[in-house]
Amino acid sequence: MNRPSLVFALSLAVMAAAPLLAACGGGDSDRRVVRIVQADDACTPAVIDAKAGEKLRFEVKNEGKKDHEVEGIDGTKLEELLVPAGRTRKINYTVPGEEGVSKIKCYIPGGSSTIIEVRISGRAASSGDDGEGDGGGAGTRITDKAPLDTIRVRLSDYKIEPERPAANVSGPIKFMAENVSPDHVHELAVLRVLEDGAFENTGEIEDLDPGASGEITLDLPPGKYVLACVIVPGEAGSTVDHYAEGMHTEFAIP
Repeated sequence: MNRPSLVFALSLAVMAAAPLLAACGGGDSDRRVVRIVQADDACTPAVIDAKAGEKLRFEVKNEGKKDHEVEGIDGTKLEELLVPAGRTRKINYTVPGEEGVSKIKCYIPGGSSTIIEVRISGRAASSGDDGEGDGGGAGTRITDKAPLDTIRVRLSDYKIEPERPAANVSGPIKFMAENVSPDHVHELAVLRVLEDGAFENTGEIEDLDPGASGEITLDLPPGKYVLACVIVPGEAGSTVDHYAEGMHTEFAIP
């Protein structure tokens, strides 16, 4: 086959394969992009309208001076996503298949917070999957390693009381939390104190009902930490900011 004929044949082959390649391409092109902007006092928008089963891609831009996080609450299956100051990160989300309201918490650990409502109506034209979360990057230090130390923590209204103020070692540490409150849901977040005073949420035990217990193992480097409950008004039926009510205490990893 001469060169012009070979080039023509290759061109036809590429054109024929293009639809197949597009069909096999990651499938993200059908997602609607929703932009969330984080500032140090609030996040916008406060409301997102969506169709049941719709596939979204959140582009989260942090315009503040502190690290922010977004995560699903009250049953919304959106993984925790850390967005450093000045950065933009993306996470996929599939809206539940029924009408209602899903909630996303956008916040600075131990600071300001916004509850974003995803108001669901109707149904997307071709929703495909009825599941919710599609994953993202949690940025946590959760590990399956065997713990080298165990810390038991008592949660009450509105106190956090670890059995001791410091771990014995750094590395994998298991935290076991018990909510002794008779009335309120609490959680345990392990916040690492960064050099600029901001917090990194290394992981958390979420939404412990009254009388419930939970545990988590985190691979933690030496440093200063804060054990906190970061439930905010509108989350888990709360009307107050648990951190602001005093539900935090210092902790150390040697």
